[in-house]
Amino acid sequence: MQQEGRPGGSAAFGAGPPEAGEFAADPGAIHRLSLAQDGFLALRLEAALGRLAATETLLAAERLHGREAQATLSLSERALQQQREATASSDQRHRAVATEVERLKQSLHEATLDKIRQDHQIAGLTAALASRTAEIERLRDASAAVEADLRAVRAKQNSATDVLHRECQRLEEAVQSERRDKALLQRALDLARVNRRALQKHIEQHMRPSAELAATPSAPTIPPASQSLGQASADTAILLSSNGERHAACN
Repeated sequence: MQQEGRPGGSAAFGAGPPEAGEFAADPGAIHRLSLAQDGFLALRLEAALGRLAATETLLAAERLHGREAQATLSLSERALQQQREATASSDQRHRAVATEVERLKQSLHEATLDKIRQDHQIAGLTAALASRTAEIERLRDASAAVEADLRAVRAKQNSATDVLHRECQRLEEAVQSERRDKALLQRALDLARVNRRALQKHIEQHMRPSAELAATPSAPTIPPASQSLGQASADTAILLSSNGERHAACN
């Protein structure tokens, strides 16, 4: 808030009636003062546009992160579906092997002469059945682990979505605030330009030589454009002060 030392600060426009004569006597000073104020307001407008572009870039990056999280969730769901299909196929093979064991047992009762050979076949099939059963148990354990991982991923995704939603809302509010500040700064800049043109016109009218004014000197008058310009400077200072406080609160 050191605008009192700047060329476009409120101290340069808050003077009273004694400065009206100085402005009328030196039109170059008021022109330089107006140019300094225009440059200051243009710099503020450019800074606001830069902050708006940075905010929009951050919002696009957050949206991309959300899409990547959604893609990761889709891949996990596909992996779980493939695991379920493999488990179903293993169950079918297990049922087929169990049916074959029952058939072999029935053949064992029917073929007493081939009992030794059938016993070896049963032992081999029992070992295969145990291996398949262990494989099925392993697949079931893996499926349970994948489901647990999927639940954890979904919980993280929901939490990230909530955080992203809140961040998007905050960024949207910041963008709206920047746009309002930009509109107010543009309005103040337009008002300063109009007041500058009115003040220059008033100074040119008083600089013209007049025989009547030379004969009867009159008290210096305050141009209304100077009063309007001072009011515009005060409004601009208030706007910049409130804008700085708002950005400090956001940070």
